[in-house]
Formats: sequence, structure tokens, C-alpha cells
Amino acid sequence: MRKAIIALAIFVVLLLLPTGLRCLQFFQLGGAEVAPPPVYDPQQVSEISQVPTPAAATFVDEPSVGEGFVLLDRAHDNQFTLDEIGHLDGRLAARGFELVQYDGGDLARALRAANSFVVITPLADFDTEEIRAVTDFVDRGGRLLLIGDPTRFGVAFNETEFTFEVLLESDKLPLNSLANEFNIVFNGDYLYNTVENEGNFRNIILQGGSFAEDILTDGLDRIAFYSAHSLQVGRDGKALLTADDNTWSSATDRPGGLVLGASSMNGRVLALGDIHFLIEPYYTVYDNGRFIAQIADFLTEVSGRGFVLADFPYFYRDPIDLVYTGAPDLGPEAFDEIIALQDAFRRVDRDLQLAATPADDHDVLYLGLFNQADEVQELLASEGISLTIQPEILTADELAAAEEEAAALEEANADKEGTPPVEATPFAEETPTPEEPVETIRLIQSALGNVQMSGTAVIFLHEDGGQRSVVVLAASADGLQNTVDRVLDLIPLNADYALSDCLVQDNLALCPTNVSNEEVEAELLSGGEPSEAVTPDEEPTGDGEPDDTGIGDTGGGFETTLDAVPQGSIGLDETVDGTLGPDESHAWTFSDGPATIDIVMSSEVLDGVLELYDPDNVWLDSSDSGYSGDGEALYAIDIPDDGVYTIVVRDYWGDEGDYSLSVTAVAPPDQTGDSGDTGDTTTADIGNIFIFVDDDGEPLDGGITSGAEMADILGQEHIVILWTTSIDGPLQEDTLDGTDLLIWDTGDYLDSEGFYDPDTEIIVNYLDGGAGSLLMVGSAPLFFNYFDLASLADLEVGADDPILLDGFASGDVITLDQPYQTIASEFLGDDLTDEDIVMFNRGPESEQAGTIAAVATVDSLGTDQRAVVLLFPFTALPMAVQEPLLTNLINWFAQ
Repeated sequence: MRKAIIALAIFVVLLLLPTGLRCLQFFQLGGAEVAPPPVYDPQQVSEISQVPTPAAATFVDEPSVGEGFVLLDRAHDNQFTLDEIGHLDGRLAARGFELVQYDGGDLARALRAANSFVVITPLADFDTEEIRAVTDFVDRGGRLLLIGDPTRFGVAFNETEFTFEVLLESDKLPLNSLANEFNIVFNGDYLYNTVENEGNFRNIILQGGSFAEDILTDGLDRIAFYSAHSLQVGRDGKALLTADDNTWSSATDRPGGLVLGASSMNGRVLALGDIHFLIEPYYTVYDNGRFIAQIADFLTEVSGRGFVLADFPYFYRDPIDLVYTGAPDLGPEAFDEIIALQDAFRRVDRDLQLAATPADDHDVLYLGLFNQADEVQELLASEGISLTIQPEILTADELAAAEEEAAALEEANADKEGTPPVEATPFAEETPTPEEPVETIRLIQSALGNVQMSGTAVIFLHEDGGQRSVVVLAASADGLQNTVDRVLDLIPLNADYALSDCLVQDNLALCPTNVSNEEVEAELLSGGEPSEAVTPDEEPTGDGEPDDTGIGDTGGGFETTLDAVPQGSIGLDETVDGTLGPDESHAWTFSDGPATIDIVMSSEVLDGVLELYDPDNVWLDSSDSGYSGDGEALYAIDIPDDGVYTIVVRDYWGDEGDYSLSVTAVAPPDQTGDSGDTGDTTTADIGNIFIFVDDDGEPLDGGITSGAEMADILGQEHIVILWTTSIDGPLQEDTLDGTDLLIWDTGDYLDSEGFYDPDTEIIVNYLDGGAGSLLMVGSAPLFFNYFDLASLADLEVGADDPILLDGFASGDVITLDQPYQTIASEFLGDDLTDEDIVMFNRGPESEQAGTIAAVATVDSLGTDQRAVVLLFPFTALPMAVQEPLLTNLINWFAQ
């Protein structure tokens, strides 16, 4: 355990002292032979010591404001913190663009929403699929920024029986796995200039002839790089920043012609050899601020960005018109479809509004049937698509008109004296005679060939003069509904590819509707009963009275029904369970106010939606930020009175499944300190507990966390804040202020980003300040995730500690609910002291039985702080064990 803490201390230094590392990491650590440093004569040393720090530049950014996303790579062990690129992020925000992190998964899917992709100092190679995704993205006009730096190395461990070394892998440049695709190579060197520099021989000044003529270098007089690779540029590339003849490379000991910045792919790829010019205070030096602003212009330039159908709906710009072709009479089933589409678009910050006809300057989503596609015929023709329906299929109105015309003709003939009446046949019932058979044709003709309409849907993207239209056509109402569901499945960035079973070519897809023996229907008929769940964007009007369900249907000057099945009440610090049926919503009432509460809905299967309504059923707040199995939460909700509030739980897709719902009291936003006198003197020192559910990384056993369960247990006596990465995003600098105990729950997730995760730095700062103690729980807690994994099926109780293991007997075996892949190493057992308490060992049915599975230590963080590490998911424990063990842990932390 002590060696693990030593390793932790090493990484605290790595995380908190980047400035010091820059002076030590220039190929002088790790024992490798390196190029000798420059030799200075006394006159040079004197001159360097007299160089003042340049004053901040006076550049004022005047951005053009648009909107969009810049995707930031965080999936390849990237060696930087978000604070280091904070100034660049600010320049992007000033242009209306949001910086979105890519933490892994399908990179091609993630790039759909992005205008540009930023890759900074990765330590892991890009694989073949990722490289293809980025090259396709750049080919379609996307922008790519590549930043390397010779001070950002990988960390490796060399453990023997007697030693434990931390090595810096200074010779690896994984950035080249991507850069080489664009004819750019980052060299494994650093540059130096002993004649003219910015205070240090490694701080390179670029001025005058260093700048190529380019929009990125326009207006630059002088900039400084603070540690830089040199670059090699292929014949299709362009050197943008070139050092003077007094700048040398550590790899070749040759001066002149060294490139520090380059572009390729007709200016869509930018590569730079230094990160430090982005960091405070260096971004204020010379024209660095102007250069960063022009990099932000490069990343947010939208002209030339091309899209394909698979990028739906991220190519749309607000507002977007939803138009049904053929102007059908829309019924309740269409309302459900429209609401689902609007809700899905809203989740990705797009505004979709129903319209009878599209506005000239609006993007459009057309939905309809093949038989009612007249208003999109020109769009179809422009994409080389034609529809053939022979004989013609008439709608009900057309059929009635034909019958009326036939009857009138028959009556007119009957009025003519001496003329036998003519028996007219309604046009819609024309039947070919055996002598003249009429062939029935229902064909879609396109560049993909001729395809039968029955069972097939057409989806295509058309762009004209900046207006983008997507047309979705099917043979029947059921086929259209299934195709709309497919389109909805395209929207989440982390979803599976929803066109995988379609014939796709550029902007056209022919997809199965999954309707057997599908008829080509004459018109879109939408009947059925609508779902009337209120959504936040509805504009209610009118008056009404409460209904007999007990949850009412009116209030606040509008009339509506929640259309939710009453489930009873939920009290303060209570958890209830429920099971949703298909297309069902549940309503729980809460009346334990006034209070400030967290409302958390958890489910392993549902894509939940959580809504809160006041006593008059006026919508107050809602949460719909996650996907299936993620859960939803409303935090720090102020309930000002003891009225009857309603919490509605439903599934976004109307699916069925189990869920749990909890309401927990928390401190109001302006309140800190403990939770008051509970009468329990053993826990009085633990008031505020912060549970950080860190569900980043690769799930080892399907994706398991324990934060909600621990919050349910602890919330009865403590102020508990539950923060989940996938729901609430990364930690902020002040998030942990006032926390007495931090519970860091990594579940069964293995975080490949390791010590360079931005959350880790915030946690280390919190612990380094001596503010509180730490409980780490999970299969692979971050500070230990470099050890091997082994199957854990059971635990054996270790030490007989009167507080930590109260109620447990040494040697007892606790069987987990299933085997888990967890960290296992004899290293944790080395050099234990009397202050270290082995709580559990790996049980007899587990791999590496007898090695430590849980340990507690005092003063391990350099103060009187305490730390406990449980190397397994907390929810793996039997229910009868969870509450007493957690109570013991809190009592021990409170000593």
C-alpha cells in the first residue's frame, strides 16, 4: 500500500508541476542517451539573463459569430489538461462554437456533428478505422488541428522484486499515425536557439521571414514557441512557420530550414509542434494571441464543410421545417411522431417546427408516402430518382369525386329520352379486361437500380443554395413510422449505425421498412390515441379542473393532462421502485417540502425521461440527457412549500422496464457545513459527502456503477451530492468545495486516460489541500489501474477491526452477485504498517485468492486524512452487506 501511495505522489508531481517538468523532460529522464545541451559562453549567458519577459500584446479579438461544434480528442492518452487550452476554448466560444470531448467509441459517428477535430499530444496510436474516419472527414471539408510537443511523454512502470521505476517514453510519437496520412511528420526532436530567444534557448522566436503568406499567418509580426518539434512536410503540404538559421534540432545538430507549423489538404489540416504557446501566460506574448484567434477562425470556418446523409441531423441549421407531403389530415399517431422528432432534435440543439409549406430560407425535413410525393418531385428528379405507380392509386377524396362524377353521368344519360342509361364505372375501380391486361407497377428508380416500393423506404439529402432538405418516403403509414424510428436512431452520436442494413450511396439510402406484404397506400391516415405527456416547450393555454386521478389536469392558466399512471407518494430521503409498461408513464407525488432535493431515476434498460410539475401541474423542470441505462437526475431543486408536487417517469421510446426513483435532501446552493445534529456522535464529523460516479472508459462487465445505491443509504443522515460524469459532465474547479468525504466510484470502468484525466487533477488538488478523506471503489480505481485483472467471485473478511468490520468475523466469505474482472496484485500487500487495515482479501473461489481486495489506511495522504480502497463494484455485495459496511466506513472516517 505504501508503494502505491508513493506512485500516487509521483503522479501528483506530474499533474501539478507541469512548468517544472518542462525544464526536466527534454530527453534527460529515463536513462536514454540524448543530444547534449547547447554550450553557452559567458557573454551569451549574460545576454540571456537580461532578456525581460515580453509585455502582453494589445491584440483585440473581433470574431464573427456562428454556431457549431469542435471535437476534441481525449481517447488516445492525450497529455494535456483542459485548463491548458482554456484560452483557445474561449476563442471558440466567442465564435459561437462548443468544444466537445471525444472519449472513445465510433469516431466516424462522433465527427458527424463536428466542424473540426483537434488532436493534441496523444500517446496512443490511431487505429485503421479511426484514420479512415478522419480522412473521410477532411475529404468532406472538415478541419483538422494536430499539436505535438516534445515535453509530453508516456509513463511506463518497470516493477521487479526489489525496484519500482517510473519511466518516460520519450521516443514515441503516436501523433504520426494520423499525421502521416496528410503528408506531415512530427520529428522526435526539440528545437533550440542560443542566439535570439524568449528568455531560454528552447523558447523559439519566429518573426519576419518565418511566416509564409497565408490567412493563418496574416498580420503576425512575431510569435514565440516554448518547446517545439520540427516537422517534415510532403509535397502536398505547405510550411507556414519556419525557424531562422540560428535555430537547431536536437536530433540532427543542424540549423536552418526547420518547420514548426505546416498545413496540407488545401489548408484543411494544420500541424503545430508546440502546445505551450496556448497556455497562460504564454498566449499573451508577442502576437501569440492573434495567432490563436486565427487558429480559432480556422477551426470554425464552415465554408466547404460537406455532409452526407449519415451526418443527419447535424447538417441542419435552425430553424427547420417539418413538412408532410400531400398535406394529409394529421391525427394522434402523427402527433406522437412529431413530438418524438421535436424532442430528439431538441436534444441536439436543433429546433424542428411543423409547417404546412417550407420557408425559402429554412432547412426542411419532408415525410410522406410515395403516392403523395408531388411536392418533392423536383427534389427527387435532381437526385436521379423517379417513382412509377401504374395504374394510379386514388385517395378516398379522389375516389368519392370519381364516383360522384360517374353517378352524374349515369343520371344525365337516363334523362335523355330513348337513350339507354350508361353504366359508369368509378375511375378507381377500373379493372383491366382479360383482352387488355394492365400491368401493375410500383417502382423506385434510382442510381441504385429499380426497387419495389413495397417494403422499401427512400431517404435522401438534397442541398441547393445553402438550403438542406431530407426527404423520407415509404409505401405505407407503418413503413413511414418504422423509417422515422430509423431516422431517430441516427441522431445519438454514440448509437450504432442506423443505416447498416440499407443500400447507401452518398446522399441516398434505400432501406427496408420491415413491414411484411406492405401495400402501397393511397394516403397517410394517422389515427389512434395520442400520448399527452407535457413537454417543457409546450405553450399551454386555457383553464381546467383537477381530474379524478389525483394528479389533476390544470393549473397555471392552461389545460393539460399528465397522462401518467398514479403510483403513490415518495417521501424525503426515500427510494421507490417501479416497472413501466409499454408506452406508459408513472406519476409519483412529493409533499415533504419545503426542502432542496435531488431527484434521481436509475434503470439498467430504460432511456428515461424525468419531469417535475408543481401543485397546479405547471411544468417546472425535466431531464433527458442520457441514453438507455444512463439514468436521469434533477439536482438541487428548491421545493418552497408543502404542496403536492408530481414527478413523472417515462421512457423516451415508450419501452418497458424496471427503474428506481429516489428523492434526497441536499444543502441549498448557499449552504455549506454539516447536516446538523442527527444525534449520532460517531458520524457528526462527516456532514457533506460527494459521490463522484466516474463512468468514463471501457466497461469491464457491462457498465456498472454504485453511486445511486450509496446515495440512497447515506442520504438519510448526511448531505449527499451525486455527480455522474455521463450526466453532469466533468468536475469543475470548485465542485468539491466543502466536501468532508469524497467517494470516487469508478464502477467496472477502466479509464485508459489514467492520470491525465482532467477530473483526476481536480481530485488531487482537493486531497492535496487536506480538505477531506477518500473512499475509492471500483474494479479498476484510477491510481491502481496499471495492475493486472483477474476474476473476483468472493471476498474473505480480513482484519478484525471493531469499527470498519463491526458485525463481520475474520475469515467469513462473502459471495458476490457474479464474478467481476478486477485489479489483483500482490504488490498491494507489500510493506503494510500497523495503520493499514486489510478489510477483505480475494476469496477462495477467485483468481489470485488471498491477495488484497480492500484496504484502509490513515495518514496515507500526508495529513491526518484517511483513505479506503475497495477493489470491486459496491453493488456486487449482497444487499444485506451493503448498508452495514457503508455505515462502518462512515463511522471510521469520522474518527
